[in-house]
Amino acid sequence: MKANASPMSVADYCEAMEKDRIVVNHEYQREEGVWTPYARSYFIESILLGYPIPKLFLYTKFDLKTRKSIKEIVDGQQRSHALLLFYKNKMKLSKNIPTIQLREKRYRDLDDDEQEAFLSYSLSIDEFSGVPEDDIRESFARMNANNISLNAEELLNAKYQGEFKWFIIDLTRLYREDLIKAGVLSRRDVVRMADTRIFSDLISIFEDGFITTKPTNIEALYKRHDREFGQAMEYGRVVAAAFAAWREFDGGSYERLARKHIFYTYLAAVISKQNGNNLIPDLSEKQQGELARIRTMGLTLSALNQSLAQEAPDADLVEFVNACSAKTNVGDQKFLRFAYLLAALENEI
Repeated sequence: MKANASPMSVADYCEAMEKDRIVVNHEYQREEGVWTPYARSYFIESILLGYPIPKLFLYTKFDLKTRKSIKEIVDGQQRSHALLLFYKNKMKLSKNIPTIQLREKRYRDLDDDEQEAFLSYSLSIDEFSGVPEDDIRESFARMNANNISLNAEELLNAKYQGEFKWFIIDLTRLYREDLIKAGVLSRRDVVRMADTRIFSDLISIFEDGFITTKPTNIEALYKRHDREFGQAMEYGRVVAAAFAAWREFDGGSYERLARKHIFYTYLAAVISKQNGNNLIPDLSEKQQGELARIRTMGLTLSALNQSLAQEAPDADLVEFVNACSAKTNVGDQKFLRFAYLLAALENEI
């Protein structure tokens, strides 16, 4: 069985939907409305900026009485719904999308070049024709069987479409190149969405303190803020200030502190140094005692960085090295990394 490539402009595709020449097949697709307004806005923004989007799949059926063809949407209902809403001026782009000049615009508000970019955008479409519906289902089963299994971050991205998910996506967009340049992330990490975990682990410290984090804890964070995330502006501000400071005094020069599981606690330490403990839940009596002890050790970032490369680190730094190398998601280990890094920062900045 073969699917034929049948690219179509957004203008032609939306016109065909308006005239019911392209319709939804509800046997394959979820009901409309699963995407949030921001998700639809982000998708339309991607088209206006010329970025590639996932392929659409249609199934052409023929009505022998009317001698007309109807194309059913087999995969791509949410994207098609967003396209049509914007095309018909029934959707306004979010005020929070990255591209400032596109915020809160409907199609009619775009300038001529932007309207042209939207209408002429070529949608990548594969079209099935002249085959039984059972073969369509078998085709998708085979495609899904050959897909790489989704990791925890990709599953969260697929499952949640609320404000917190898009806040995390925006953070990755803003700081991705910094993290790649510093060696925190590889290009493959970005493809598999490992960058989102860095920021969700950071926000977890703001919200829940130094707890042991498992995938269920991170998902609880997404679920808690799926409908509304009022802290986005405040958290975005402090993360921006922390990155600005980090670029000045480090920027990747301490390469062993640029491991993913170390870096988010490093960033939490920078934020604590800049803001006191305003964003981190109150430390326990035990944690306060440990932090006071660690503050007397005269630490530097250079010493911490070097300790991670030594086979036999100084006795004073064995605790830090262990916190960076074993059970790194455990709350006590996270706190120790944070405390050592904060104490070093306080001595240097």
